Amino acid sequence: MNVDELINAMTPEIYLNMKQAVELGRWGDGRIMTKEQKSHSLEALIRYEHLNNIAETDRVGYVDMSNKRKKKAANDTQTIKIIE
Repeated sequence: MNVDELINAMTPEIYLNMKQAVELGRWGDGRIMTKEQKSHSLEALIRYEHLNNIAETDRVGYVDMSNKRKKKAANDTQTIKIIE
């Protein structure tokens, strides 16, 4: 079985469990994930999200920048100095 077949065989429950494991750095049974396991799991999550059209806001690593953009837009005024 290749990687794509494994990803296609993932259920939503497996996806959520793996996502939580990556977030916490531990498997469900408490064992710490190795760097290699985190890397492979993260790749699998990203592939799963792409193949299953998971909303961007629900994807691994999503950072909501809307508040920062609003704040920046509100503070984006510039003073114009007129020289005569």
